[in-house]
Amino acid sequence: MRARLRPSRLRAAARLAGTVLRSAAGPFYRQAQRTTRRLMRIPAFVLMYRTIRELSRDDATHMAAGVAYYSILSLFPLMVGLIAVLSPLLESDTVRKELLTFFQTYLPGSTETLDTNVDYAVGLRGALGLLSVIGMFWTASAIFGAISRAVNRAWDVHQDRPFYIDKLRHMAMALSVGMLFLMSFSATTALQFFDSIDIPGLGRPGVLENNVVSSGARLLPFLFSLTIFLMIYKFIPNTKTYWRYIWPGALLAAVCFEVGKSLFVYYVDNFADYEQLYGSLGSVVVLLVWTYASSFILITGAEFSSEYGRMREGVKQGELIEERKRPGRAT
Repeated sequence: MRARLRPSRLRAAARLAGTVLRSAAGPFYRQAQRTTRRLMRIPAFVLMYRTIRELSRDDATHMAAGVAYYSILSLFPLMVGLIAVLSPLLESDTVRKELLTFFQTYLPGSTETLDTNVDYAVGLRGALGLLSVIGMFWTASAIFGAISRAVNRAWDVHQDRPFYIDKLRHMAMALSVGMLFLMSFSATTALQFFDSIDIPGLGRPGVLENNVVSSGARLLPFLFSLTIFLMIYKFIPNTKTYWRYIWPGALLAAVCFEVGKSLFVYYVDNFADYEQLYGSLGSVVVLLVWTYASSFILITGAEFSSEYGRMREGVKQGELIEERKRPGRAT
């Protein structure tokens, strides 16, 4: 019979193997330890380390997948609801054109899917009553429910608000997308109007040809993205949050979103061929991939903001920041 090794002998063998390995790689092991200790003295590195660790602990990849799923589910009802609300204010062709441009700005690489959905939404607007519009926003609010769960997870909040309060907040967020669209539309219309007027004796001012104004117009999508992330990180968590702690995460998320959007469009235009692999579903898959990437960016910004606040307050990972009165400092 084959002799069995005793547990004590196995532990001794494991210790001996570890000693041999450490002796063989001694200089490298000690150097790695010294480098790690130096890096852990740098606040920026510690913040990055804590953020990555929390992304892993909070299962950010699966949370982003959930947000992406609800984004696809809520997109069409949100379009129909916005068109029904905005049609009395703007011409239907104007609403269609501007809404398509607005969604393409934030959902790149999915022109065909968005174009088809907007056409269907415009066709349905006349058949919708008040209850139908409310139902559309009720369905569209599902995406904000998914975002709320992901953001609360980032702040380690495990207690939800009452259902009726949460649902009203989520529907208000869906309506706020319409307000954001109107702001974007108004800014674009104002620039085009000032560019087209003919001033006696001076001619056309050429507002859009001015380098400063042109650069400012290109910054508008970034500013809107930054505003969205700030509002999400400030008002969605079911705990006290502070402007001074959330703006770094919102800025990080907005920069990553704009850079990622440009890289994704370049990748889709030059390398990816989803239609060859998925056929008629190719544009839907492109939309799903981008919503997943943008959802992960949103969660990363939330984790960064929450960990930044904990570090500034001296709170351990996984603990809520207690509300503390700081005289003379705004929250």
